[in-house]
Amino acid sequence: MSLPKITIITPSFNQGSFIEETINSILSQNYPNLEYIIIDGKSTDNTVEIIKKHEKYITYWESEKDKGQSEAINKGMRRATGDILTWICSDDLLLENSLETAANHFLENPTVSLIHGKTKTFGEGYDDKITAGFHSDLDIDYFTHMAFPQPSSFFKREIFENQSYIVDNQGIAQKNLVDESLHYCMDYDLLLRTALNYEILKVDELFSAYRLHPASKTVSDWSKFEVEKDSVFLRLLNTLNTKKEAREGIEFLKELGIESKENSESNGIYNFANQIVSKINLDRIIQMFLYRKIPVLFEAKEYETVVLYCDALQKKYPNFYKSMNLDSMYQTSKYNSLSSFGKLGWKFKKLL
Repeated sequence: MSLPKITIITPSFNQGSFIEETINSILSQNYPNLEYIIIDGKSTDNTVEIIKKHEKYITYWESEKDKGQSEAINKGMRRATGDILTWICSDDLLLENSLETAANHFLENPTVSLIHGKTKTFGEGYDDKITAGFHSDLDIDYFTHMAFPQPSSFFKREIFENQSYIVDNQGIAQKNLVDESLHYCMDYDLLLRTALNYEILKVDELFSAYRLHPASKTVSDWSKFEVEKDSVFLRLLNTLNTKKEAREGIEFLKELGIESKENSESNGIYNFANQIVSKINLDRIIQMFLYRKIPVLFEAKEYETVVLYCDALQKKYPNFYKSMNLDSMYQTSKYNSLSSFGKLGWKFKKLL
């Protein structure tokens, strides 16, 4: 059986220090049916020089000013002709035999539309770490956050064809796979549209290496990720607002200051398969969404917000709160959110 065509898009901007490693990691796959597209945002470093060095092996490349990573991904996807698609950023790497392994998984599982595997984080000053991205209940986690590493995921063309946003470009309708208003959670937004409509398969292979460095968004802009994640999750709840749990969830999160900056018309944007939605536990999804925010906020020393969220979970979902062992972070946050005088009083009470 012949291997399906795989299209890899690399969005790029001023990543001359890393992009050659990215290009080599893709071309060295020696995958016989590869389409490789690089969309550069008019870099001012040596990126274009490096691309030109490899251009005879690249299906298409351009270097034009754009609005950022999301637009670059969309430009590449509209040119893609592959049966299987993904994007690999210009500071990340594909690991050996990833493309052939992914293709074979699709051939063996014809009803699956997206597969995801493991990734390795690495970078100067950071310890190498295998990130599985697999939690105990993926049927819940697919809806609460980006539950797997995007560079280790591959999806069928039908997702681009059927789940893209149709936007007007100077009177011409065009497909945008990812939402260009999102700069941090465009992959989570895409995951929600996929999870609401298609079968997803987790596999155990290590597909990619995700580079951490001071300029990477993951390292430098964690708080912006959280803001966008809130907005995307609220799109899900607004889409499902015929369900009582969704309406109550919107009000519950609003009381905690978690509300979308988007207007209501643009919130309810996802289509969905009724047979999938009928099986999801929306109440549990809302609980886990809030739970997964707490360790991030705790690590960032946002102690007052941790206390607020923990108090809310204890009140609304006491059994869930008890089962998740949040008390240590909760008590530490309560102490650290006290004034200096309050901390002295707390210590005094402990001595009595």
